[in-house]
Amino acid sequence: MLRLIRRPAYPGELNHELVWPAAFLGGAAFAWGWFLSGLQLPQCIFMRLTGLPCLGCGGTRCASNLVQLDLGQAFLFHPGFFLIVTLAVLWTVYSAVFWLRRDTLRLRVVVNPADSRRVRIAFVIILGAHWAWQCYYLTR
Repeated sequence: MLRLIRRPAYPGELNHELVWPAAFLGGAAFAWGWFLSGLQLPQCIFMRLTGLPCLGCGGTRCASNLVQLDLGQAFLFHPGFFLIVTLAVLWTVYSAVFWLRRDTLRLRVVVNPADSRRVRIAFVIILGAHWAWQCYYLTR
């Protein structure tokens, strides 16, 4: 289904080894400063109207716990955001090694065209399970 391959960059391809770590580190610095300043975010309109959390609900509390290095509570508030941050940290480490080694082959995720429908269905199922967890954990 999903495979990791190493290949040379295509002409005109976005430099993922530079762009995404810079975006992650910039976002992490912004979040760190935001939480240390004590500023608050507005309430979720979807939750206020329906009583159910949206797919993003719990993300701020997850980020706040990540800043405080409370990984267990961060995972419970928003497993999806926790996974994204974990993957961003791993990608940033990979990118640093990539640049330090002056590597010419880039790591990419490839989906076989025959399996792309299964990957999309699995993604929707995972999103549904994630939302069910949020509805359980954030509304109790």
